[in-house]
Amino acid sequence: MKIKLSSILFLTLFVAVKFSNAQLSISSGATFNIQSGGIVTVQGDITSSADITGAGKVILKGSANQNVNMNGFTIPNLEMDNAANATMTGNMRIGTNVNFVTGKIAVGNFNARLAPTSTSTGAGTGKFFETNGTGFLQKDLSGDITGLVMPVGVGSDYLPVSITNTGSTYGSANIGVQAKGTADANRHPRTESFLLANWPITKTGITGGTMNAVATYVDPTTVVGTEADLRGIYWNGSSWSLTGGTQDAVTNTAGANITANTGELYAMNKFILLDSKVYLQAAFNTGTGFMNDLLRTNVAYVPGFLPASNLLPTSDPYSGNAQYSANANFTRVANTPTETVTASAFNDQAIATDNIVDWVFLELRTTAAPSTVIQTRSALLQRDGDIVDIDGTSPVYFKNVDAANYIISVKHRNHLAMAVNPGAFSQPLALTPNTKLDFTNPAAAANFLGAAGTNYFNNGSVNLMYAGNVNGNANVRYQGASNDRAALLLDAGSNELSVITGYLRGDLNMNRNARYQGASNDRAYLLSTILSSGELVVKSQILP
Repeated sequence: MKIKLSSILFLTLFVAVKFSNAQLSISSGATFNIQSGGIVTVQGDITSSADITGAGKVILKGSANQNVNMNGFTIPNLEMDNAANATMTGNMRIGTNVNFVTGKIAVGNFNARLAPTSTSTGAGTGKFFETNGTGFLQKDLSGDITGLVMPVGVGSDYLPVSITNTGSTYGSANIGVQAKGTADANRHPRTESFLLANWPITKTGITGGTMNAVATYVDPTTVVGTEADLRGIYWNGSSWSLTGGTQDAVTNTAGANITANTGELYAMNKFILLDSKVYLQAAFNTGTGFMNDLLRTNVAYVPGFLPASNLLPTSDPYSGNAQYSANANFTRVANTPTETVTASAFNDQAIATDNIVDWVFLELRTTAAPSTVIQTRSALLQRDGDIVDIDGTSPVYFKNVDAANYIISVKHRNHLAMAVNPGAFSQPLALTPNTKLDFTNPAAAANFLGAAGTNYFNNGSVNLMYAGNVNGNANVRYQGASNDRAALLLDAGSNELSVITGYLRGDLNMNRNARYQGASNDRAYLLSTILSSGELVVKSQILP
């Protein structure tokens, strides 16, 4: 059976009258009024080019999926009672109430709008608005709201969002919410604890005030990692914010303030980002003012290509190599999994000074306890001195720590460390990159522990980390116990005349070879360049 209303037909359904049909079609200009208590049960599709008026109710109660195309017009009261679900094929507005008994309404690429005073009832597992396309569930606003529940979900998961908005002015205002059953594409690649659900949210015509949104997730199916580490967080299109962030593992909810007109509510572990710069003495080229990247390449520079001559490892050398991992100078703290990069991170970059020189080892310390390392990271070093994360370009990520002032130390496998001076300086770190912490700046000497010539080298224009630390301990020395000359000979195959090519601690001048004698040998570089020809000179790293 099909009911079609033309523009010349006026149909009124009186109180308590029930009307059942297979399909409902309302033409433009027609009047379809369902009086209070009236019920129209539709088992087929609905197509309308006019508002349905009155206080009555339309029930979707088919045995197969039903298509609903209201073309943006209003249904005053809609009840969803179809286990086979319904699919929107046009925009729809709910004037008074939408009630879920059974089944979902799939929004697709259209918007379902709730009028300012409309309500939703009955939503739960398997019965909600499924935002499975580009469309939103929207709510028109004329004033502040408290705890407004937007009944959205994905698959069988009910993932509602409760919204509170206060202190705003409103003009043709609405909010829009989606639930997506995937991890947020903007999360950092090293995020360990996160949800397989995120909530895009839009705001229109809302000025000033504060909007806070709290989403419900399904535990454990949408939780990856450690639930206790999750924090409500908001993506504003360019950066993350923890403002207003909450998380409750008992109610399985996470929330944050919505600070932009478009963005995403999410939950993942908190983090901070470090933007820093340092130079290695062995790699620094005084002619160019940048470091050489001979370990990465000894062939012609071709942007976009990985040099066949690359010696740099794709996994963190400080934990994957027993020479370093067994050394207390490179003890990993609160840092899993091991950093690993794709080989393309070592490609020739479009900007040559962004090419990778080597791996470095970072330590994060608090101002309250500078001598205690709270987390370590292995990261990559570019020719221009920028320390970047494992993608080869981004600031370095530290997980599960709050924004605050921190003490930073930088270590390298055959150089002495440089560290921030906790008595004079600390670095503010947050969700957005800090102003660059520049260890190379000689004018900022008070910011760093030790002094030029003792804990680090100054070549007259920039600060450099001292080379020569073959055995990776806390000093550089030519003679005496645990000296680096003996470690160099061992790394060179215990043969004074041999030349060993590879990614080696004994390659002190970072020219791809460890050699004890002959041209450009590392023993002479250790003695003459690093120790100023003093066989008894000892250079020691200073840490907080």
